[in-house]
Amino acid sequence: MAKLRVGKIPNEVLRRVVFGKLGAEDASVILGPNIGEDAALIRISKDIVAFKSDPITGSVDEVGMLAVYVNANDIATRGAIPKWFIQCILLPEGSSTAVLDQICRQIDGAAKEIGVAIVGGHTEITPGISRPIVVGSMLGIVKNERFFTSSGAEAGDLLYMTKSVGLEGTTILSSDRRITSKFGCTFTSRCKKMIRLINVVKECMVLTDLEGVTSMHDLTEGGLLGGAWELAEAASSGILLDLNLVPVLEETRLICKELGLDPYRLISSGSVIFTVRRGSESDAKAALRGANVGFARIGEVRTALQGRSYLDLAGVDRPLEPPSSDELWKGLA
Repeated sequence: MAKLRVGKIPNEVLRRVVFGKLGAEDASVILGPNIGEDAALIRISKDIVAFKSDPITGSVDEVGMLAVYVNANDIATRGAIPKWFIQCILLPEGSSTAVLDQICRQIDGAAKEIGVAIVGGHTEITPGISRPIVVGSMLGIVKNERFFTSSGAEAGDLLYMTKSVGLEGTTILSSDRRITSKFGCTFTSRCKKMIRLINVVKECMVLTDLEGVTSMHDLTEGGLLGGAWELAEAASSGILLDLNLVPVLEETRLICKELGLDPYRLISSGSVIFTVRRGSESDAKAALRGANVGFARIGEVRTALQGRSYLDLAGVDRPLEPPSSDELWKGLA
């Protein structure tokens, strides 16, 4: 039996091993586990509640803040307002109370920034791990009962993204000694400040209010190319991207060049891809400009028969494949 690689479990393994073992059926579940879907949706009385659980395993310095941001992002892409957070903090043997205090301060600060209450969790010293791990669970309430799914994208829709690719990866990898040695502490400090950009709740709430928006998907492991494939898979559609249209910060380019990484496959929390019906794009553009959120049109949704592909930087049409191990893990190796 083949061993699994570091990072997300491959989609075919999820379908074969995980998705067939989901406990009891429940009629209140609107949306359960599926490829490319960011959070579950449950009807509870008059409300639709979004649920999400996600760990932070690759970061050390920003693990607490990222745990809040990443989980809140997935809730927000459903068109839901993040409300409640549960934290599970796992620390390596030998950890000090100062490490725990730093993580808790980060979680507290990020939660207050978004307006989220921390309502429970668990904290322990865990044998067998080498760095802190925070597993977060977030709940939120869908605004006006209008929720979004990745499967809402339709052929003919225009594909956009907010901000730039690789933001989370840039923040994490800037601490690498090879990066600080090459570019200096000022460069690293500038990259670290990008962590505030990883919060996408604001842009998701803006997009939620627009009738022409058909889907939203948070870019995490697998980066832009992985996230685009996931959105197309959820929608049973084709898709076409043009990498020449994709915003990449100079800091991200430099780090990826130095470490030999592909920025388009690097973990990209902080950016949301979303689809818009043709004819409605001007509303989305105006709303994002008004909120001072950067964005770019990067492609379009196609029919399944047209397939999934992307134009590389040389303009060559290449097949878009399912996401594999994120570039972050190569950088951390």
